[in-house]
Amino acid sequence: MLQEPGRTDFANKFNHLGKMKDHKLNDIRNLAVLGHASAGKTTLCEAMLANTGNIKRMGTIADGTTVSDYHADEREHQISIHSSLLRMEWLGVELNVIDAPGSPDFIGDSLGALAVADFALIVVDAVSGVGFITERMWAEADRLGIPKFIVLNGVDKENADVPRVLEEIKHILGDKIFPMTLPLNQGPGASRFLDAMRSKVVEYKPDASGKIEEQDVDGADGESVNDMHRQLIEFVAESDDSLLEAFFEKGELSEEELRSHLHNAIQSQAFSPLFCTGAASNVGVARLMDFIAKFGSSPLDRRSIACESPNGDPIEVDLEGSEPV
Repeated sequence: MLQEPGRTDFANKFNHLGKMKDHKLNDIRNLAVLGHASAGKTTLCEAMLANTGNIKRMGTIADGTTVSDYHADEREHQISIHSSLLRMEWLGVELNVIDAPGSPDFIGDSLGALAVADFALIVVDAVSGVGFITERMWAEADRLGIPKFIVLNGVDKENADVPRVLEEIKHILGDKIFPMTLPLNQGPGASRFLDAMRSKVVEYKPDASGKIEEQDVDGADGESVNDMHRQLIEFVAESDDSLLEAFFEKGELSEEELRSHLHNAIQSQAFSPLFCTGAASNVGVARLMDFIAKFGSSPLDRRSIACESPNGDPIEVDLEGSEPV
């Protein structure tokens, strides 16, 4: 029987894993990784696989050793041509990650990935910024009504400019984008991030292991991270009228109130969380994965799908009822 080139290599990388346990629906995350070409989508997926232990060490695009770019043509041209499905587990949650191509020539695969995902992970390069495909995928996710996470990747690159690209993202994609993490030192060696959720500095090990160490912070950096935490609380409060009323009465929300309402705030798209990463050196990725596992969309959150009838009319297909989809 003829085998698609590279498919055996792709399968063999996962032979040691065995069968993953079955998960309840609310412990499953189906996400599409999207964005313009060369934003670092495949490398981000590689870092996620390394963090979960699915692979022993990260491969690279240049060496043709990444898991998702398994096809001979992808290795030769060093771009993703097909969508690849990667399955992993993090914090007891199953992550089904679709690494979609970013070239306009293969946009069909990207649109197909969005159609079956419960939320979009849109990757933007910290040097080149927002590209055409970035905007196209954002608009398509809007049309489908699914939440959007943003990854500002490449903060460890030589010419990374996080403030400029973050401003560009907000200008083009909307001002309801909130940075959950921001690097304290961008460029090569980037390792320390302000973390809005924890109100601390998270420092990543320099060995690309993805391991972190939390640090208390004071001074100007302390003021910055506390301000980030305050803004996060305001976004979450604005997602629910009763919560907003409580916020106005007390002037704050408890950590329990914040965490218990964060998932719903994302589902209502009160804001889109943004995480800064340097996928090539595996910094910033672990906290992104934590957030996805704890607060990302599950299949239970997507109640309908926007599509077209045979006549081309827009319709909504209900996913909750007993009728066939």
